[in-house]
Formats: sequence, structure tokens, C-alpha cells
Amino acid sequence: MSAWLSRLTGQPARPANDAPDTVMHWPPTAARVLMSSERHAYKCLSQALALEHPKGFLLAHVPLHKLVRVPKHHSYREWLSRTGLLTVDFALCDEHGYARAVIVMPAAEDPSRHGRKRERLLRVLAATDLSVTQWERDWQNESSERLRAMLFTKPRGAGYFADVPQAH
Repeated sequence: MSAWLSRLTGQPARPANDAPDTVMHWPPTAARVLMSSERHAYKCLSQALALEHPKGFLLAHVPLHKLVRVPKHHSYREWLSRTGLLTVDFALCDEHGYARAVIVMPAAEDPSRHGRKRERLLRVLAATDLSVTQWERDWQNESSERLRAMLFTKPRGAGYFADVPQAH
């Protein structure tokens, strides 16, 4: 089959054990991780997070399976195959690394596959105790305190301990 494809494309046939070098055939270059709208959102979110969790973490493009746990009495592999490619745009985490709020950027007007994936993502997130918010462009002009109140809508659980710096 590969010999036939090589003749068809005009490329010389290669022995089966002579696999192409990944770096040589696909030279990698650095990519932009955050688009312009995501960079603006990141700046605003990091300021709001600092008010709620001063030692917290703001993570971008987080896989869903890193944010939620599911019971393993059903096949975890099957759950992962259904949700493994789903990601949230931003996760706001406390100082212990637990996600406390999730931000999703506005969806492109794409009712096809991407729309179904987003619906599945939102459905899973809705079943968690995470605060899930869709980012709105106008929030770039909000004060950090007001943005904090909009993002962290769910009360902290009993026994929650925040490692907040003490004034001396």
C-alpha cells in the first residue's frame, strides 16, 4: 500500500523500518498560547483571583479530566474517551490547587461538532460544585472587586482554610 501511495505522490518508497524523523519532517516552532481576547481576560481574571485567593493559581486551557473527579465504578477509560478532549478556557484555583471557578470564553457560532463538545463540557461542569461563568468582553472594564463577586458565586465549603497573608 505504501509503495503504491509513494508512486502516486512521486515520493521514493521508504523501507518500513526507516520511519521519518519527527523534528526533521515537521520542524516545530513556538505557538501563541493565548489569543488577544484570552490575554485580556487573563489579566482581569488574575486581579480578581488575587482578591479571593491571594496565593491562588490561574490556569489556561485546562483539560476537563484535571478539574473533576468521577466515581470509578464505571469504566474510567470510557468516561475519559467521552470527555478527554474537552478543555475549559480558564480555571481559577485556590492556594491548594483546587479549582474554585471556571471561565469559558464565548463560543464561536458553530452549531456542528464544536457546539456539541461545548454542550457536553457545560453539562459536566454544571453537575460539579464549581462556579462556571462565560466571559463577557465588557468585563475588561469592571473593577477587580466586582469581577471577583461575579466569578466566585458559590460559598466556600465548611472547614475551608484560606492561606491569606496576615497584616503585621
